[in-house]
Amino acid sequence: MSLFKARDWWSATLGEGEEFDQGCLCVGDVDNSGTEHDKVVVGSYMGMLRIFSPHANKTSEGALVEALLLEVQLQNAIIQVEVGKFVCSELLHLAVLHPRKLSVFSVSGTAGNVEHGDQYQLKLVYEHNLQRTACNMTYGTFGGVTGHHSLCIQSMDGMLMFFEQDSYTFGRFLPGFLLPGPLVYNSRTDSFLTVSSARQLESYKFETLAVATEAESRQDPDLPLKTGGKRLMPDWTFVLGEQALDLCVPSLSHYSSFIFILGERNLYCLRDSGQIRFMKKLEFNPSSFLPYASVTDGTTNLLLGNHTNMLLVYQDVTLKWAAQLPFVPVAIRVANFPEIKGVVISLSSDGHLLCSYMGTDPSFFSTPKVDAREADYEQVDAEMKTLQKFIKEATRTQDILAKTDAEEDLIVTVAVSSSMDSPSVNT
Repeated sequence: MSLFKARDWWSATLGEGEEFDQGCLCVGDVDNSGTEHDKVVVGSYMGMLRIFSPHANKTSEGALVEALLLEVQLQNAIIQVEVGKFVCSELLHLAVLHPRKLSVFSVSGTAGNVEHGDQYQLKLVYEHNLQRTACNMTYGTFGGVTGHHSLCIQSMDGMLMFFEQDSYTFGRFLPGFLLPGPLVYNSRTDSFLTVSSARQLESYKFETLAVATEAESRQDPDLPLKTGGKRLMPDWTFVLGEQALDLCVPSLSHYSSFIFILGERNLYCLRDSGQIRFMKKLEFNPSSFLPYASVTDGTTNLLLGNHTNMLLVYQDVTLKWAAQLPFVPVAIRVANFPEIKGVVISLSSDGHLLCSYMGTDPSFFSTPKVDAREADYEQVDAEMKTLQKFIKEATRTQDILAKTDAEEDLIVTVAVSSSMDSPSVNT
């Protein structure tokens, strides 16, 4: 087996004829088990919601059923799934975005008393019916609130709708909107980032959005405002020159944050002030990416999947590793399980879910414990004296070969034949 190939730790094929995208995969302790072990949540465009708890080296159909904690058919297509504190408590809940609805569920497990094992159930906490068709969503501590997360949904016509638990807060139209782009929230600067149809990255602070004009209908930027609010303008912009496939702001430090933009041909990294940190030109068509923490200070690692079935590991702009995947990944996550930590989870557009690791197979051999016995110092001294005596006798003799007894130095044996030759007649 090639070293540069993703090692299959656990895999599954989800349904038949279902479609998936980058928002259909998330990981987290969604059932609040308290073990800090992640569960894999997958939603499809066919409305099927699945929650898995993978185990090592189990890929058969029976093992798939064992790893499947919950499978529910919802009425509408699932655009995006996220795990967060969407209720005023420390418990994690599951937010599911449909085209015209936002639903927040609680996942709970009950210990089973029979051989069928634990039972999990999905309970609806609250939902919001949307007036506009949704495209994507993001969540975070908007406005610096603590203790829970708020939700922001971007509609297909460019409206940002804000929800705080079971109440709708406000909505704002993005200026100069044509087509929706990726949306992400930066908690350090309390701002929202998106890529507009002008192919530029735009940053909007939550405070700026809150005091802007209420979005009852789209305003013409050339006409005067009819209400007392301020016209919405981005705090800063950065020209990309290409459409972005995904945005990500990893929470790696409280002192600084980096903005990663995956373009069609380039990878960008900006500081939270909008200044470029580095740019990497890609020689392939990327499909998905995921930044994560690096062990080296001042650098960031990221996983990048492309359309040649490769999973690449970069440290800033330096390629550190490459692994072959059996499909094109549309979503990549990293999760921790009881048996192994740092498992790379990848999902294809047709429902192939793979939990893998890179490099060589880890050794699970553990050295057996040796009985701890106290040393017998008298025995050790006696053995030491015996060895020293042998060494002393060996150094006295200068001969290489060992001496033999004198009586055994030479042995002569005489044998006389009974038949003799006739006398010679030669003169």
